Amino acid sequence: MTDPYFKLAVDEPQKLITMRFKGAQTSAYYTDRIISAYEVIDRPWLYRRLMDYRNCETSISFPDLERMAVYWAELTRGENSLHYVAILATDALTRVRPATYSPLFPNQQIRTFSELHHALDWLLSMPVIQTQQA
Repeated sequence: MTDPYFKLAVDEPQKLITMRFKGAQTSAYYTDRIISAYEVIDRPWLYRRLMDYRNCETSISFPDLERMAVYWAELTRGENSLHYVAILATDALTRVRPATYSPLFPNQQIRTFSELHHALDWLLSMPVIQTQQA
């Protein structure tokens, strides 16, 4: 079933995960979609991530950010590499909030952008994490 409010794309050659959010669903709705997406991607911490909120009318709540941080910490336990996340947003609140929640994600470099090409330029210039297959 297609979700009209959330789109996931995985670009394996570029090691890039793109999540696009649309509409005015609840914060919990979008957080559940993010977690579900990570559950179907093999070792998602090996990817650079683009979170596109340009068409989203909802801000992710701090309790949902905390829930996501706990999930990510459990998922990446034992992985010490730096992870790269670009937040793509046009509203001021979404663009400034990473400064308040980035301590929840200590191994992630999170940057915000208002234009897709700037976000992709930055993400694709970041190194791809290399690990050996288990």
